Amino acid sequence: MQDKVELKEKIGAVDQHISELWDAMDETNQKLLKSEFFILNRYISNVKGQSTAIQEHFVLTVNEYFNKDWNLIQKHPKLVWQLLCMCSHESKKTFFHEWIGFKKKQGNDNKKIKFLSEIYPSMKIDEIEITASLMSDKEIKELAKLHGMEDSEITKKMK
Repeated sequence: MQDKVELKEKIGAVDQHISELWDAMDETNQKLLKSEFFILNRYISNVKGQSTAIQEHFVLTVNEYFNKDWNLIQKHPKLVWQLLCMCSHESKKTFFHEWIGFKKKQGNDNKKIKFLSEIYPSMKIDEIEITASLMSDKEIKELAKLHGMEDSEITKKMK
C-alpha cells in the first residue's frame, strides 16, 4: 500500500494537470480520491488572491467540465479525475484554493423553508433548504400566486 495522498497534494496535482496520478495510485487511494470529488470541486472552483480572469477560469471550467453531466460521469472515477485536471490553468502554476462554504441561513430563510415545505411536502429538507437559499422573496411570492394564494396570505406567511 502506498502512503496516503493528502488533499493538498491532490489540489496541486489538479493545478499542474497531473491526470496520470489516478493510474499511479493504489486502489485504496483511488477509493479515497473518489470519495473526495465533492470536496475537490468546492476547493478547485475558488482561487484566492488572483486576477478576475483566473478566478473566472476556475469557476467556468469546473462548471463546464466537472459539474456538467455529473450524474452520468460519476460512475467513471478515472474520467472524473481527468476532467477535474482539465480545469487547471494554462500556466500549470499551483494556486491557493479556498474552501467555498455554504451560505449561512438568514432570518427570512426559515419562513421560506416552512412555506416551501407546505408547497412541496414530498421534497427532502436539504433540497428545500437549497431551493430556499436560491429563490428570492419575489420568486417565492410568484410561486405562491401560482399556487392560488392571495397577496395578504403570502405577506402573512412570509413576515
